[in-house]
Order: sequence, then structure tokens, then C-alpha cells
Amino acid sequence: MTDPQVVPVKPDFSAEDIAEVLAAVRTGLETGQLTQGAQVEAFEREMAAYTGARHAVAVASGTAALVCGLRALAGETAGGEVLVPANSFYSTAAAPLLAGLRVRLTDVDAATLAPGVRELEQAVTDATTGVLIVHMGGIVTPDLEDIADWCARRGLWLFEDCAHAHGSRLGGRHAGTFGAAGAFSFFATKVITSAEGGMVTTDDDGLARLVRLYRNLGKPEPWRSIHTVLGENARMSELHAAVGRTQLRRLDEFLAVRDRLARRYTDGLAGMRGVRPLLPGHSPASWYKYVVVLDPGVDRQRLRERMRDAGVQLGGEIYEMPLDAQPVFEGRFPPGEHPVAADLCARHICLPLHTRMSDDDTDTVLRALDKALAEEDVTLPPRH
Repeated sequence: MTDPQVVPVKPDFSAEDIAEVLAAVRTGLETGQLTQGAQVEAFEREMAAYTGARHAVAVASGTAALVCGLRALAGETAGGEVLVPANSFYSTAAAPLLAGLRVRLTDVDAATLAPGVRELEQAVTDATTGVLIVHMGGIVTPDLEDIADWCARRGLWLFEDCAHAHGSRLGGRHAGTFGAAGAFSFFATKVITSAEGGMVTTDDDGLARLVRLYRNLGKPEPWRSIHTVLGENARMSELHAAVGRTQLRRLDEFLAVRDRLARRYTDGLAGMRGVRPLLPGHSPASWYKYVVVLDPGVDRQRLRERMRDAGVQLGGEIYEMPLDAQPVFEGRFPPGEHPVAADLCARHICLPLHTRMSDDDTDTVLRALDKALAEEDVTLPPRH
């Protein structure tokens, strides 16, 4: 089998980006300032300015951003319950547990891949202290302001998992600024990357101070070994920050390309049988993933194989199984209580989308998808 013509993800670094990163690495190696230095501080300032948040605190990963943020939010409510969407990534459920909280899964709205107020109302209990909302695929649910209002009325904090949502907005506000805090990931596959890394955004001075404590072993003074809370080593290195800064500087450029490609997908999918795009008119979004929901009866694995044969490698789903089906959580969450999330996990694919793709590449994907669907044995609904 030949290598695919279109791959799902490819980080974008220009020659100028590479030169800037190498210069920063050289400086770090020559000076010995490899962590908690000028690059990290600059990345934090630039991320805060970009998102409109008062603070941005750099950490070692997106998971660390969730854990440190949740530890800071939990405070005296440690042991309380957090509402988490059932169709999210492992870290969204693991982070509250690692922070000393309990998790209660919620179902989601089929139109958005996120819970709305109705789903939260069905899941909330007297033990609930907060809500962890996830911007799946980089799409900020249109219900987010209603969710924030609902949380405020109930005295619950709202924490946004923005791992997919760099540059995503709703009503002019950036993801990560609707609740008490937001957690971003800069993993290698994300819209922008620092190879490994994360960031917590917040307008709360006290919360930012606590996150800084928890990311640095609980030390109020970075270079003195006096520890006041049970923190961890979740620091971002200078080298990772240097990479992240070059990417953040180009984020608007990346978003413009991703938006153009997403619109081309949306136009090409109009009338295609067997699929529907998720919130195709939503903008502005990061379009970390372009999610397509398959009609019942379409064999996803067979579809993936047919598209691979046609030169298109699909990316990973978001996500292929609900959290209550993950082996690590066996016995912790009752299975089968979130039918919408489970159905969406089983019936979606993510079309390739990255800034090094061309319009011709998107057309190749659309042709491969249309052909693969036409070869399905099930009876598909007629074209609209």
C-alpha cells in the first residue's frame, strides 16, 4: 500500500519559525536558563493578550492545565462532584480525579457534541460543585453563555477545556474566557503546538496565583524550596515556550486557512448522501477537527479502509468510545447511561484538515468520501 496523498495533521513551521526557535534554544543552552525564564513569561503575556484573559499560566501539558486549574478551583470543595461530558478525551475525566474531585458524566446534544443546559439539569446533584465543558473540534457550543448563566445561578464554577479551541470564539469572546478558567493544550497535533505544553487562562488573580503554585511543586518563590501546597512539577520549559510563541504569532494566519478549507468541505458535503457535517455554519472556530456524522448503518472501519485505499488517511475520532467504556474507568461510571454521546462516538469521522492542505486536497477527500459511501452495502437516504 502506498503512502496516502492526504494525511490528517501536519505541523506548520516556516524557515523563519525554525530559525527563531533554534536561536532561542541556543540562548537557553548558552545561558543555562532552560525553564521559568523570559520565553515562558513572554508566551504567557502573549497568550493572555490574544485571548483577552487577565492571566495565562504556562504548564507542561494540556492535562497539567486541567489538573492545576481544577486543584485551584476545588479549594475547600475537594471531594465535590464535577459534571463532565461522556464523549470527551481521557484527561477531561482523569484530571478531576487527580485533583481530588469526583466525576459525574453527562450526555450531550447531538447537534453540538456538547451538553446543553437540559443535559446538565438532568445530571446535576446536590454534590455538584462545578462543570467542565469541552469545545469539541474547536467549536464553542452556541449554548455556552446559557451554560455560564446556569452555573452562576446554581453557584457552580465553570471550567472550559479548550484543548481544541485556539482562536475559537463565540459572540466575539475567546474560548477560555466564559468561566472561571480555561485550559489549553499545545500538543503536537493541535492547531498550534509547542510540542508538549499547556496554558491556563483566567481573569481571577487568586486562581492564577494558585495555578502557579500547583505547577511548581507548591513553591511561592520559584527558586526556593519552601512548599506551601501539595503541588507537582508541571512547568513548561523555555524551549517549548519558544516553539509555542512562533506558533501563536501565526495563529490568525492558520485560522484563515482552516476556515477556508472547512467552508470548502461544507460546500462539498451539501447533498452528499450518508453524512452530515457538525455545525457547518459555525464561525469563527479553530476547526481543529472537521466532524462528519455518518448515517446509521455505515461501517466506519470499512469506510476508513476504503478512503485509505483512495489516498486519504482519516484522523482519530473525538472520540471513538464514551468515557464510561474506557477500561481505566471500569466500575467507576455506570455504562449505557449516555446514549447520545455513545451514538455520536460510534458514528462520526474527522476529515483531514491542516494548514498545509490545498483546495485540491480537500477535493480529493470529498471524492474519496463520496465514493466510499456509494460502495456501502446499506441503503442510504437519497441525496437532498
